[in-house]
Amino acid sequence: MTAADLVCPLSRQQIRAWKRFAFKRPWPGNRLLDDPRHVADTTAITEPGRPVRLMLSFDVGYHGSGWFRNSEWEQNLHISLSHPLPDRPAIWTPGKPELGVGPGPKMQLETVGDAEARAWGRAVFGEDAPKAWFEPAASPFDPRRAPNVVHLRLFYDRDMHPFIPDGEPYDLKPWSDGTSPEKVFR
Repeated sequence: MTAADLVCPLSRQQIRAWKRFAFKRPWPGNRLLDDPRHVADTTAITEPGRPVRLMLSFDVGYHGSGWFRNSEWEQNLHISLSHPLPDRPAIWTPGKPELGVGPGPKMQLETVGDAEARAWGRAVFGEDAPKAWFEPAASPFDPRRAPNVVHLRLFYDRDMHPFIPDGEPYDLKPWSDGTSPEKVFR
């Protein structure tokens, strides 16, 4: 299968509507993202017919909350990707975040491959896909993140233009107008 053979199972109109929904509902990360409109359960681009679960959010407040010292990491359009295994119930692990949307049964997940993540990055981010940050799936031993979920983040400046941030999240880079929260200066 060549790149020319790949077909996104979501239409351009569906992706545009999904992005509009995410942008209109900025998510500060202080609660579960449980609105099913953030989710697309569909099939893989690189493995047609294989289930894939995508979650899309516009994450805000990374710098404004004092979490990241670098102001360029304040907001991003965030895709979480995994292969759900509906026939395998989730294994509950103490201290791990609970994944899933709504009150229904949770299931185990498998990690999407790099080619699948890239294909969805192109489908959702379009020409800005090369600017996206790739975060591989966490280890099962990571105490804060769920395993088998890959993340893509496209960062936006204050004028809502996609860009590649300079530096690392914890490098001190306050906002130019001096309104950064005090916590980042400690």
